[in-house]
Amino acid sequence: MTWRRWAALLLALLVAGPAAATERARGLSVTEERIALVIGNAAYRQDPLDNPVNDARLVAKSLRQSGFNVALHENLDRRGLLDALRGFGARLGENTIAVLYYAGHGLQLRDRNYLIPVDAEIRSEDEIPLAGIDLGFVLGRMSAARSRINIVVLDACRNNPFVGRSGPKAEGLAQMDAPVGTLLAYATAPGKLAADGAGGNSLYASHLAKHLLTPGLPVEHVFKRVREAVVRDTKEMQVPWESSSLQGEFAFVPGVSPPREAAADADAAGEIAFWNSVQSAVRPDEYRAYLRQYPNGRFAALAQARLAAFGAPGGPPATAARALPRPGDTWRYRVQDQFRLGDLFLTARVDGVTAEGVAETWSTTSDAQVRTTLVPLAPGFNALPGWSATPPEFAPYLLAAGNLTPGQALPEQPRRVEQVTVPMRVRVEGEEDVVVGAGRFRAVKVVLRGQAQARSAGRAGAVSTEYVIWYSAQAKRPVKVTVSTRVGNALREATTVELVEFKLH
Repeated sequence: MTWRRWAALLLALLVAGPAAATERARGLSVTEERIALVIGNAAYRQDPLDNPVNDARLVAKSLRQSGFNVALHENLDRRGLLDALRGFGARLGENTIAVLYYAGHGLQLRDRNYLIPVDAEIRSEDEIPLAGIDLGFVLGRMSAARSRINIVVLDACRNNPFVGRSGPKAEGLAQMDAPVGTLLAYATAPGKLAADGAGGNSLYASHLAKHLLTPGLPVEHVFKRVREAVVRDTKEMQVPWESSSLQGEFAFVPGVSPPREAAADADAAGEIAFWNSVQSAVRPDEYRAYLRQYPNGRFAALAQARLAAFGAPGGPPATAARALPRPGDTWRYRVQDQFRLGDLFLTARVDGVTAEGVAETWSTTSDAQVRTTLVPLAPGFNALPGWSATPPEFAPYLLAAGNLTPGQALPEQPRRVEQVTVPMRVRVEGEEDVVVGAGRFRAVKVVLRGQAQARSAGRAGAVSTEYVIWYSAQAKRPVKVTVSTRVGNALREATTVELVEFKLH
């Protein structure tokens, strides 16, 4: 089948999306505002705490260093706590990245969590909703504002001073699923207590304030490193948790993630401690939480089996070979470059699908920009606006057009390299198994090669470039891409892009 016939087939299959999604995707780049609310409650009438105010000040300092506009509050009574949360909600919008850090007492009641003000006097469980502030209120405000990234950190399980006083019997906080676009971080596992700390700060706050300042470190990795450190320092007595439904990429400090020594042992210790905290769970949410953190972990198969016993699917749905992407489909990639010490992470999300192409939103850990683009369905290179840190993508939705057969030649494609246009031949080389961070895939291998002459400093030289792309029908997008470019005998480009996570709708 020719590409013209494939294009006609595509147009017949397309379901027109909202026109607004296409308009938003036409080469836009927006810088988001960073807003944080930090609260430390320690001066309780019953059983005051030592460190929450110090912890709040420490975390606020690190957030300011990472570019956040921080509102810091200490020892709030109920009215003050409510006013602070209302003011925080009023500042949020579509172009904000929002962080809420709360240190102090927190209680659970019937699977809901409550932040406790310093003037609370709780004599029975039924008084918890009256004395405290429901965390659902905060999450509702964030959801209504449609902030792209919401991060809620609950360092709120120090102890329960009301136990044994005819008050609530449950300790710690309840497990909650994070709303879309939100990461919920807990200082310890649901129903467990966290150490207040023997020094000036709690362990959790100390490690969080340190690791969030690591340049280019994705937010999920920040909390993994915090968990590893707390698990190590408490000898597995305290295991921090996260529940994440983030759909974009974010780093507290933009940049390139540095290489890490001895990561395997630390990762293993954190993962084992996490699994030990959920392996006897009676709710599917807890197994999902493990799989979100360790999708290819050593206990992933067991977690999937236990989810199946609950009747809850644990992975992405199967997709047909010719299926088009759908709004909400999300892919996360790791980018490794031979000339850069460290990794970049990028996330692409589909906003809409029309006859003109696929409207996408992109975010990265290297800067605070959110980029939108319209990817034509016809084969060709597509560069993000204002972005040159990685080579341009080639036809990410190539499989949606039709079957690719081994030996098939596709139309020649031009690519601009070193101020020279290089004509690149495109050939389908067949299928093979590929293993990447997101798993093992049966993929179609497509290779692009080209060469042209260039002049640099008065000397002629050949520019040669090669793309090798593995397309997976299961993922609807490339799962791996390698790009290399030489000018004369000098290697100028050596980049590998691998899929590490994806969610399909």
